[in-house]
Amino acid sequence: MKGENMLRSSIAIALGASLLAGCSAFGPSSTNNTAPNSTTNTYWVNSLKAKCVGVGPTQCLQVQEGDELSGDDWQLFYGSIQGFDYKQGYVYKLKVKETQLPANQAPADKSSIDYELLEVLDKRVDSKLRLHDIWVLEALDGQPVQLGDERERPRLELNLTEMRFTGTDGCNRVFGSLEAVTADTLAFGPIASTRMACGDMTLADQFQQRLDNVEEYSLEGGKLHLKNAKGTTVLSFQKTD
Repeated sequence: MKGENMLRSSIAIALGASLLAGCSAFGPSSTNNTAPNSTTNTYWVNSLKAKCVGVGPTQCLQVQEGDELSGDDWQLFYGSIQGFDYKQGYVYKLKVKETQLPANQAPADKSSIDYELLEVLDKRVDSKLRLHDIWVLEALDGQPVQLGDERERPRLELNLTEMRFTGTDGCNRVFGSLEAVTADTLAFGPIASTRMACGDMTLADQFQQRLDNVEEYSLEGGKLHLKNAKGTTVLSFQKTD
C-alpha cells in the first residue's frame, strides 16, 4: 500500500511538471517573442507630395532612406510619421524610429510598421519650387518678343505638385508632363497641343521647338531662363503677378 502511494505521488509530480512546462510555452515567454521590434533609420522627405492611391486617390509623402540624399530617387510613402509636422516647400532629413507591430496589433488597412519622429536633422528651403508659377515669354534666343496683340504672347504654367505644364504657344494650347526637375535641370515630356491654324505660325513653331530642347534653367529674381544642353538660353520668361 505504501509503495502504491509513492507511485501515485510520482505520477502527480510528473503531471504537474508537464503542465507547468506547457503553461510556460504559451505564457509570458510567448508574449516576449511577439514584443515590438524597433530600429532607427534616417529618412529624407521631399518638398512636394505626389499623387498616390490608398483607399482612394490622395497625396503621399515622397521619401528616401539613408544618410545621403540621392538625386531624384524618391519613393512614395503611404504611412504617416507620428510627431512630424510636414510643410510643403522644404526638404527634410529625419531620424525616425520604426516599430514592427505584432501580428495581433497590426491594423488590416494600414502599415504593420509604426513610424515615430525622433529628431529633425535638417530642414532646408527647396529652391526649385520657385518654378511653380505662371511665366510669360519675354525673349526667344536672346531677342525680345514684340507683338501687336498681347493675347498672342506664349506663356507657361509649371505645376510641380502634379509634375505637369500647361500654357499656350501664342496660337494653340500646349500641355504635357515635367519629366525631371532639380535645382538647375528641367526636362519637358512630349508636348501635346490643340491644332488650330493661325495666320502666322512662326513664333508658335519656334516656341515649341525650343521648349522641346530644354535641359537646364536658371532663376534671376522674377525671371526664368530655359537653356538647351549647351547651356545657351533659348527662352526667357517673366513671372506674372
